Amino acid sequence: MTAAFGEASRSLASAAATWERAVFGPALPPGWSGPASEAARAQWARLVDRGGAVVDRARRLAAVVADVATSARTGPADDVRLTAALLAAARPAPDPAGAPREGPEPTAVAHWWSGLDPTERARLTAGRPELVGGLDGIPALDRDRANRRRLAAARAEVAAQEVALDAARDHATGFGDLQDVETRLAGVHARLRRLDAIAAATTASGHALLDLDPVAGRAAVESGDVDHARHVGVVVPGFTACAEDLPGRVAELDALAARAGPDTAVVAWYDYAAPQWSEVTDPARTVLGTGPAAGAADRLASFLTGLDAARPDGPAHVTAIGHSYGTLTVAQALPAAGGVDDVVLLGSPGVTPWPARRGHVWVGEARGDPVADTGWFGPDPSAEPGVRLLPTGPRPAASGPATAGIRGHTGYLRPGSTSADGVAAVVAGRGTDVVEDPAVGAGDRLRGLFGPRPLRPGA
Repeated sequence: MTAAFGEASRSLASAAATWERAVFGPALPPGWSGPASEAARAQWARLVDRGGAVVDRARRLAAVVADVATSARTGPADDVRLTAALLAAARPAPDPAGAPREGPEPTAVAHWWSGLDPTERARLTAGRPELVGGLDGIPALDRDRANRRRLAAARAEVAAQEVALDAARDHATGFGDLQDVETRLAGVHARLRRLDAIAAATTASGHALLDLDPVAGRAAVESGDVDHARHVGVVVPGFTACAEDLPGRVAELDALAARAGPDTAVVAWYDYAAPQWSEVTDPARTVLGTGPAAGAADRLASFLTGLDAARPDGPAHVTAIGHSYGTLTVAQALPAAGGVDDVVLLGSPGVTPWPARRGHVWVGEARGDPVADTGWFGPDPSAEPGVRLLPTGPRPAASGPATAGIRGHTGYLRPGSTSADGVAAVVAGRGTDVVEDPAVGAGDRLRGLFGPRPLRPGA
């Protein structure tokens, strides 16, 4: 058993190293220029961004299997905490929807982690931060420590690459060589911006780095204490979301958590590759398709399930909050996610499948929001039976402070807005405090005349 685990770990590590060389090793021919050269450089930059994420996941998996091999030499070979939690990482089983999981079940991870003594946990956090930081089911405090180590190491590595490329630029011969170095340097600068934004979002007290992909620049940042708060909200962003948005988003969530109450924590879950403008024409990545949401669904489901699994005092009241395309990502994850009590869909272009939580699905649709009326991925959520409608217009000071209305597709979580106030009430389990006040947009009026007709072809 131990030998098999050791061989599996070495094979995975070797595969990761091979893929890393294949992605980062090649250089474009010196002196090559013109339209074909520019297209090749753009495709190469894209490969680096995607391939780096694959390398990172392979390294995490190799660390998981290596830990099984190490621990099996020092303890019983049939130890439940090892076999139940870590063997699944080598041979992931399908979830109820049939999609393969990327890692072990969070409940099994929590069981394994709780069986380790403090010395073992500290050893793993320091020696294998990619393992500890990336496993759902491990407490937030331990994941934060591990991921901060990873963030610092990644920042130092990329900074060294920047220095090397600056030197290479000074010695480049010919326009093609210079262009190649500049392309690589642009990629390094982009990674630095992402890493610096993640660091900025986790600087203040009360923030924790719950997940990190240092290559692709994806992260999950907590405001509060998800391990002990009675109420936890998880916010999933939509189209064009990126790590550079995190400092501003976390500031919004600080205000949201404060409005919800002292026993509340909120997470900005930016741990997926949200579709971007540059990908609109890519069939696999376009915002007009379900590909990016489906690709992130399993990761989000595992994260949501892991929130309760890691808690020492029983489950929390968990609210999954999606904005724009993020509402589709939430809906795709829910069938496999455990412990989600309420769902909030803000500015949603329609979702599939519809969340099976009648009476606990909340929809916010601001006046003048063109996306919320498209029904692109399914019927307009605000017209679904049993849905609860969040107010988005201005609210005068009556029983509470006055709040501002919002218009358009952004601003649903803006501090001081009626919509953010309503979301805070749902997150805090005070749904009865929400005064439902549906907005009626142009799309709603058209449906009143012509009936519900989705815009998406074949929908």
